[in-house]
Amino acid sequence: MSNLLNLKSFFKFLARNKGYTIIDLFGLSVSLMFVILIATYVTSELTTDRYHENVDRTYVLTDGEYMGSAYQIGYRLEERYPEIEKVCHVMTRVFDKTPLQKGDMNLTANLMLADTTFFDFFSFPLVRGDKNTVLAARNSAVISQSFANRYFADEDPMGKTIRINDKLSLTVNGIMKDISNSVIPYQDILFRIENVHLLAEDEGVFGNYNSYGATNVFVMQRAGADITARSADIREYFATFLRSFEEDKSKGIHFVPLKKLYFWEQTSPWGMYTIERGNWQFVMILMSVGLLILIFAIINYVNLTVAQTGFRAKEMATRRLLGSSRKELFSRLIMESTLMTAVSFLFGLLLAFVFAPYAGNLLDRKIDLLGMFTPLNSMIVILLIALTGFISGLLPAIVISNAKPIEVVRGTFRKQTKMVFSKFFIVFQNTITICLIAASLTMFLQVRYMIKAPLGYNTTNIIDINGMELPDEQTCFTLMNELKQLASVDRVGAGLGTPFNMGMNYTARYADGKKISFQMLRCDKSYAGILGFEFLRDNHVANSSRYYLTESAMRALELSDDASTVDLSHWGTQPLAGIVRDFQLRNILQQNSPMFIILKDNPKDLEDKPWNILVEVSGDPYVARQKVADTFKQVTGMDFTGKFMDEQVEESFAVQERTLTIVVIFAFIAILISLLGLLAMSTYFIQQRSSEIAVRKVFGSTDIQVLVRLVKAFLTYVAIAFIIAIPLIWHFMNGWLVDYSYRITLSPWIFVVSGLFCLLVSFVTVFIQSYQAATTNPVENIKDN
Repeated sequence: MSNLLNLKSFFKFLARNKGYTIIDLFGLSVSLMFVILIATYVTSELTTDRYHENVDRTYVLTDGEYMGSAYQIGYRLEERYPEIEKVCHVMTRVFDKTPLQKGDMNLTANLMLADTTFFDFFSFPLVRGDKNTVLAARNSAVISQSFANRYFADEDPMGKTIRINDKLSLTVNGIMKDISNSVIPYQDILFRIENVHLLAEDEGVFGNYNSYGATNVFVMQRAGADITARSADIREYFATFLRSFEEDKSKGIHFVPLKKLYFWEQTSPWGMYTIERGNWQFVMILMSVGLLILIFAIINYVNLTVAQTGFRAKEMATRRLLGSSRKELFSRLIMESTLMTAVSFLFGLLLAFVFAPYAGNLLDRKIDLLGMFTPLNSMIVILLIALTGFISGLLPAIVISNAKPIEVVRGTFRKQTKMVFSKFFIVFQNTITICLIAASLTMFLQVRYMIKAPLGYNTTNIIDINGMELPDEQTCFTLMNELKQLASVDRVGAGLGTPFNMGMNYTARYADGKKISFQMLRCDKSYAGILGFEFLRDNHVANSSRYYLTESAMRALELSDDASTVDLSHWGTQPLAGIVRDFQLRNILQQNSPMFIILKDNPKDLEDKPWNILVEVSGDPYVARQKVADTFKQVTGMDFTGKFMDEQVEESFAVQERTLTIVVIFAFIAILISLLGLLAMSTYFIQQRSSEIAVRKVFGSTDIQVLVRLVKAFLTYVAIAFIIAIPLIWHFMNGWLVDYSYRITLSPWIFVVSGLFCLLVSFVTVFIQSYQAATTNPVENIKDN
């Protein structure tokens, strides 16, 4: 045992072969850094909301299309169904960026409204306050740590007052840690939902089950009960007082478990806007990436170690002659491999801490490495290090421990060692590398194709300012007037919604039972001009409110091109002002709906505070944006959050761009590790064929002929990998593209570029060592062998 633990010879070997040691440690450490970061992220994603005390009994109500319901619905369920122990209405993202004022400070806050049962459902830790009493008083509030630091600075927030508006002031009764790892988004202030009517300009907007979809209804099931079995009965009950359930028989009732909610998919992509959502496909991609990186690291270690077998075999042969058994040699080599893995893990962990902030920005989630070090996770890490060390060292241990001492002494061991595994590994690595390069190119082209797709309206040099963040209409109009004075501003317009955010949804219901769902925009003339809507027909209606229909709306209403009026149900029969060419809502992937536009001459006639203020700029767009931001700050006292509309479109593909970035990074790592693997194999290959090279040169072969012969052998493996990669690329990338209605076609040049790039990297890697071997004096090789 003491001999087994004596690793002095291993350390001497590492010290003598510094190149091998550095390459091995670098490859394993970088690979394990990625594995650690990916494992931390994936674990965090898969454990979202699973830490709540009552998570197994908590469900959220959904109709299958929209997760949100209406305020007060939960109370009726609690009264009627004994299976429900308690309910909690939660309203988030409805009142984000609400303006607050404290002295000379103008701030905004994200407001969350909930029932007093909130902390019975969600085990978010409180820094100050008692979860049983923090929401006891009608005007009590719980604030986040970040908001406490931002709003109160060095003051003690407890007991302080926060003035929301003229009708509502809140008293801080608790401070909680910033919400994370939950479907509940980060919020600044939590207070009781009974106060919701004090936030809306129309106090009745949230009463009588209005604003359906704005409130999430969580229910806690009694122990042993099954509320899901009552879904059909609840659906019938809802039809007695909710018009949407009465008129739409296809609507159902579903209770989604809280622990599954993060990855839950709704029929409508807009149906879960009030919560944080996960992307199961993205998590699976990352898990696959992490696994492949680990496999690459192991392959690289095996190649490097096998390449050094000639050096280690002499030591092992000596140990065999001194009485060590094959089992002892095998165990020693496995222990060395495990030690190398453990050291690489420590380096990888240090690198992970360094790059965690960058990974967090890329993945849009905090990477909490310290939080991962629980006793259970630590045991899992130790086991994985041992397993990785065993797998990495298995093949080299078999090769070296099975070497016969007499073969090592004669010098025939190196010649007899076959390269079958190394050849397979190199082909495998190159196949994956070519596939990843092709995937990167395909994803890049597809994402650019979607971002640059024609939308049917202007997005260039147009800044969208969220009017909902502004305190009142007068501030909006003052801001618009000031912006018009800027030399870099061409036009300013106001409206309720944009094509990107899809405006408002309106369902027209007719006496014959026909129902048509429209999207609706209300805006002034400047607004429509900035967006560049194409008017196919203008009837020159003189009304202050002019109703225009898109082509798809005309078809949905079965109107002829010369129609002069339109029946819009709730809006009544109106003169048809004209027809607008269809334009794309949100981005090119969004399925369009029929749409009508209500055009006003004056923004003050919109009948509501502008939701959006569009500013068309000229000249340098970023200089113009800064001038707009300065004016915004001067008028409102608030930080500017406006965005260019083309940036909004690009950001809507954030998941695709994030996936692309991950694949590009991994492709780079794969190329790097493949390069190291090729380096190891070429070293081994040339060592084995040194005598053959010498003999060929003695019999007249030139340096060039020897060089071509050596390089050709390695490039053959790349060619084989390319042939294998072609059907894989075609299958997987076509499978990825089919999910997009607007997509590119796989071009042959994607395959060619991927193969040529991998070929070039392999050529450069192998050429240097092959050149050295080809130009070496053959006498020296013959002496050595």
